[in-house]
Amino acid sequence: MKRHFGKWLTAAALAVGCTVMTANAFADTDGHWAESAINKWSGEYGIIQGYDDGTFRPDKSITRGAFAGILDRFLHFQNASPADTFSDTAGTYWEDAILKLHASGIYLGNQGAALPSSTITRQQAVAMIGRAFRIAPETAAPDYTDTDQIAEYAMAYVGEFEVRGYLTDSAAGTFRPTDPITRAELINILSNMVDTLVKETTTVTEDVSGSLLISAADGATLKGIQIGGDLILAPGVTKDVTLVDCVIQGNIRNYGTGEVRFEAPQITPESTATKPSEVYKPGATLDRTLEYGGKTVPIYRDRPLNVFSDVDFIWTDEENENRRRLEYLGGEFRTRYGIDVSSFQGEIDWNAVADDNIDFAMVRVGFRGTGTGSLNTDKYYEQNIRGAMRAGLETGVYFFAQAVTVEEAIEEADYVISLLDGLDINGPVAYDWEMHDSTYRVYGTSPEMATACAVAFCQRIKDAGYTPMVYGGTYVTYMKYDQGALADYLSWYPEYKSEKSEKLCPTLVYHMDYWQFSSSRAVAGINGRVDMNIQFIRR
Repeated sequence: MKRHFGKWLTAAALAVGCTVMTANAFADTDGHWAESAINKWSGEYGIIQGYDDGTFRPDKSITRGAFAGILDRFLHFQNASPADTFSDTAGTYWEDAILKLHASGIYLGNQGAALPSSTITRQQAVAMIGRAFRIAPETAAPDYTDTDQIAEYAMAYVGEFEVRGYLTDSAAGTFRPTDPITRAELINILSNMVDTLVKETTTVTEDVSGSLLISAADGATLKGIQIGGDLILAPGVTKDVTLVDCVIQGNIRNYGTGEVRFEAPQITPESTATKPSEVYKPGATLDRTLEYGGKTVPIYRDRPLNVFSDVDFIWTDEENENRRRLEYLGGEFRTRYGIDVSSFQGEIDWNAVADDNIDFAMVRVGFRGTGTGSLNTDKYYEQNIRGAMRAGLETGVYFFAQAVTVEEAIEEADYVISLLDGLDINGPVAYDWEMHDSTYRVYGTSPEMATACAVAFCQRIKDAGYTPMVYGGTYVTYMKYDQGALADYLSWYPEYKSEKSEKLCPTLVYHMDYWQFSSSRAVAGINGRVDMNIQFIRR
């Protein structure tokens, strides 16, 4: 989702013979492959201009100057290069935008000329968008049949855009680097990159499935939301952006002069709080240890060890890479595929999900904010639970936890139990305690207290008649949890693989009951990508 470029569109429309239209008002977008993106940008955000004859002309090319104007109004660049930087921009409509992009290292020109009236090619557009968003290319080369035709300056950007799922318009495996980029193709790329754009100062209270871009000069407040991608502040943001009880699954990229501020965490309660020693007995360890993050980590005796090897897994051979799944070839376990979902996925067709060889679903029921620690309900949790169960899927739930005391962990468990009242789920209830950086309220929680919180939550869930499970990434598993104390509970471990992964097996030293092997699979009935899991059931 994105919002709009304001009065520039009116001026630009007059300059190029266009007029601003509303969603679904175009005579030539019905059934077009980019129709939803066009309608989204024109209706929800008001930034797509149509022509005076009522058409949008989605397959029409874009000039380099107009492209610069779009990026400038999207990101609000502040500084401009000298007027004589290019030999052909003086007095042109796009002069200001081109000089701003040049000052930011985005618009490089060709032998001193900007060529503002020339059409921009697909590879030029991708490279400029990559520079504008300061995307660090990490992919060696894209996987297209015409990769050898891509210019060196654009190669890494195209590869990175492909891996990240920004490029979804490449038919028959070709990128077509020197073809002019069309209006629809540009909209599609930006729509894939940015889910929501905030152009006016406001308080955002709705979850964002992808990246959130703020371009409002006076900043904004984000309250009680989860952002599935990055939080991006445009260069034109001059005031602060305040986060209250928010979870950011990606990175914070601040290109503006305002600051990102976090509301102060709730003070950890007093000395009367339950001590970890009152909750669990430390697990016994083996003589073996492992090294992680420069530290020696004990290996616990009562947690089964990982027996998987690289030859146990292979990717299935679907033509669409995002539909491929890791297949277990070993004989020690039988497996089932499942997904985990939240409000990020929006409306889900659960019958279509079930028909796509999905056996179980883990539904986010709620979360505690990472700032002051308020408890929040996932707005789709009941709808998702009922839909998944009606479709015949085994259905469990997870809670994004941020407990820093045993009392808070019990409060989280009781909150989950109350939300499940009347919903006869038949899958596990997972405790998802995460800490990615110092912005999380759980930052600095001792391993003993983190373990006590997990045990307290799971025991409360078990006493209520549900099957408890603990979700934990590598850092939390090794550095925060006493695995011996958690050995009685199911385990759920995330480690994402791709076709380019050196190893296809999970590398955690311990066995896991559920493995979240990807965050970017395509499943029928769900718009966009979704987490994919394998359950291992010992034969």
